[in-house]
Amino acid sequence: MSLSLSEKILNVFSACRQPLFAVLDNISVEQLNWKPAPESRSIGEMCRHLIRVDGWFLRRLGIEPIVGDATSGELEEIRRYMEMIQEQISEIVAAAQNTDDLLRERTSLDGTASESLGVAVIHIAQHYLYHLAQIIYLRRAQDREWEAPTKAWETATHVIGNHLLGIEK
Repeated sequence: MSLSLSEKILNVFSACRQPLFAVLDNISVEQLNWKPAPESRSIGEMCRHLIRVDGWFLRRLGIEPIVGDATSGELEEIRRYMEMIQEQISEIVAAAQNTDDLLRERTSLDGTASESLGVAVIHIAQHYLYHLAQIIYLRRAQDREWEAPTKAWETATHVIGNHLLGIEK
């Protein structure tokens, strides 16, 4: 049986978000906040950036995000906010009635932009992988013994490739 477009989008989104939580496992406060240079972002700042950008995309879709910025910068809050906004995105995609609903242009909350749900969620997933590479680099720069979630990263790239090539798995 062929997967629906919403199932494919959810598969890609889920595969791309999973490694983000693996890099936060067993991270110390020092590692979360460490910057290789004063003008660089820390891992915590990158995760907070992902939360803000997820919210920005939702507002472009005409949807109010359920969380704002993780202002404390504490690991538990960052992880919880990431989980909450990513679950919100997943629920919105799962609730899409059909392909037209996923591809329909939606108007932003302020009425100045439009975006389709399907394209926005794929963009978000790609954004996760982009920053995942940076986060992995920072974790490894601090601890060469740390085992990066490369299998989860590879899984994400294979999910994307399989869907693009029409391979059902």
